[in-house]
Amino acid sequence: MKPDFSHPVRGAFAHIVLMLAVATLCVSCSREQADVDKAYRNAENNLKGISRFLKEVEQDKHEETEPPTAVPVFKWDFANKDVHSYTYEQEVRNKTNMGFSMDGRSNDMGQEISGKGVLLVKSQGDGTAELVLKDMTMSMKMDMGKDAPKTMEQKVPAIVVQGMKEDGSGSFGDSSQDMFLKMLFPLPTKPLKVGDSVDVPAQMPFNAMGSVLKVTGRSRITLTRYVKIGKRTCAQLDVDTDISELKVPSELKGEYKCSAKGTSVFYFDVANRSFASGTIAFIMQFSIDAPTPQMKISGEDTPDMPKRWKTSMTSDNLIRVKLKE
Repeated sequence: MKPDFSHPVRGAFAHIVLMLAVATLCVSCSREQADVDKAYRNAENNLKGISRFLKEVEQDKHEETEPPTAVPVFKWDFANKDVHSYTYEQEVRNKTNMGFSMDGRSNDMGQEISGKGVLLVKSQGDGTAELVLKDMTMSMKMDMGKDAPKTMEQKVPAIVVQGMKEDGSGSFGDSSQDMFLKMLFPLPTKPLKVGDSVDVPAQMPFNAMGSVLKVTGRSRITLTRYVKIGKRTCAQLDVDTDISELKVPSELKGEYKCSAKGTSVFYFDVANRSFASGTIAFIMQFSIDAPTPQMKISGEDTPDMPKRWKTSMTSDNLIRVKLKE
């Protein structure tokens, strides 16, 4: 899947997620092979498109309270210059198979990635805000088949995303980056009462052997209840995301699959019009099984290539954000 970085806001924010979810190249040494193998092989549990982190979303327990008298405005308040500071944590479990290997080695590669940093929502006082991810450190453990497991640690440069509006949107086109942004701070597009839901259309691109297709679906935001978090009255917003509808043109030979499914719970402070915390579990999967393009090299023997090119990837993610008091 080839992400679209054409919009500066989406493209920058995508690096927050994709830098942690897909980084594969820098390595040094880590724990025992058996432990790594067990963790990575558990990715088989994701075959049904259900995140292994689902139970983590349900851990927060807060005291339920009565709804406010007035119907809340489900928008950020960016009328004045202000900074909302959050802790940011992400866990990723990746499994990739590139289909074939020229040297006969295993094609399965597993990754465990964790990252911690600070996420700022900086109101500009004009109805917009900047997202700033800073002080980010990343640790990655890799299993590359026959080789011993490797690890790397890295400090991620600060990332700034401009142009976020009070409804959580921006001047965006359709891309996977838009999906990530909306998953991080989901806001309903209309007023809701307890028990009400609203479906927000969503889509992301999928690169099928050079043809960019669209995978479509929706995020369903439900106002489940109101809770007390300290002195804050917060709306609990439960979100179910399913982006898995892919129409493959008949001209494309082969089998193509792509999906993103997630569950999240966010708590929106209705008085201050800002988020108190949130947890996301989402899993992205894609696979390609298509005829291998024929290759000829002038003046040289063409190496034997398999008749079909098969590749697949599963990326399972857990993201937590919490307001610093």
